Amino acid sequence: MSSARFTLLSLLAASLCSGALHSQTVVLDEDFSSGVPPTGWIHENVNGNTSAGWKPDGAGRAWHEDYVGGLTINRLVSSSFSLAGMSQAFLHFEGETNFATYLANHPNSAGDGVSNMEISTDGGVTWNVVWTDTSQANGSYGPSISLNAYLGQTNVQVGVYFYGTFAQEWWVDNVIVDDTPVAVLGSWINPANQHPYYLIGETDWISAQAMAISLGGSLVSISDAAENAWVRSHIGAMDCWIGINDVEVEGTSAWISGEPVLYTNWAPGDPSTGTLGQSEDYGLMYSSNGTWADFDGTRTARGMVEISEPVLAYGNLVAGELTTVSCAGMKVGTRLVFVFSVDGAGPTNTPYGILDVDPDMISPMFFSQDGRFEFSTIVPSDLSGRTLYGQVVAFNADSSTELSNAMAVPVN
Repeated sequence: MSSARFTLLSLLAASLCSGALHSQTVVLDEDFSSGVPPTGWIHENVNGNTSAGWKPDGAGRAWHEDYVGGLTINRLVSSSFSLAGMSQAFLHFEGETNFATYLANHPNSAGDGVSNMEISTDGGVTWNVVWTDTSQANGSYGPSISLNAYLGQTNVQVGVYFYGTFAQEWWVDNVIVDDTPVAVLGSWINPANQHPYYLIGETDWISAQAMAISLGGSLVSISDAAENAWVRSHIGAMDCWIGINDVEVEGTSAWISGEPVLYTNWAPGDPSTGTLGQSEDYGLMYSSNGTWADFDGTRTARGMVEISEPVLAYGNLVAGELTTVSCAGMKVGTRLVFVFSVDGAGPTNTPYGILDVDPDMISPMFFSQDGRFEFSTIVPSDLSGRTLYGQVVAFNADSSTELSNAMAVPVN
């Protein structure tokens, strides 16, 4: 066995045996299910007016009602968290505004209301505004705000700030700080097909699909009425992107996953004029009744991601540096083995079937978690200029076996 191969396999074996599972880094995640203020947060009454303030709305959200009878200034302050060691950071939240004309920055404002998301790095002594409500009409929204200016800070807090005398109403939910540009709001396993699903935060369809790919899947492909009902039951009160589109062929609906279109549930009048409209290429499910409509690329909405097959991925392969190897898209209860080679591709007949890798190492068997397994390792220095081949064998709980895509990536 060559020195490079021996070193690589030794490192991979050590890394795999540690069995570390990993997902995106989340440093703050609050859905207000424990009340308002939630556990670990404080309600700061800035000007001492106790007649109005933040409260639970009965639907699991934080609510600040409009107020008549004097100035009210309140701030919901999160527990502290650290952004040390993160390469990027984003603040996500879902909001809803009513009486938007009473916002101070409304062009026809009838009030002085201000709704801000703020950041403090000194224990709440000073606050920096990172988002201001500029709603021109009543409605809901789900922004993602870069916090890269605060990377490296170890004592960070979010402040949800409300100011007004006769002001707006503001609802806030799902306050998340993580290292992804689109938030993951929830995850479930569909008992009918055992596929993992992820609900992601508000963005345009193209960005939602990009986030789906990063999770190892695609925007959901819906096979029948039962799956449509299951998806609708998990998207909450906001409309949601699904994978149907006619980007490739105008007027011909297709699932972005490549699955055949066997079922549709279009709302009356959709898709436009009997086909997806010329500029309305992207499918969306209405939360109210589960029917679908087509929209152009400017709209934003939540997205539902479906993981339907194992996907192997490597991080950046640079000799002497840390890389990450992951497999996503596995069903609940799946066990897996990694197969690697520095000698070449297959096809090769193995105990697991015909693989597209000439295996130098077959790892021990591991259990996936939420459809994923991931580990990190140092790429040996003497692999520079070589190619790392890899594939995953997934053993499902129903005794079926699936193969991931095969990888062949040069080491820099």
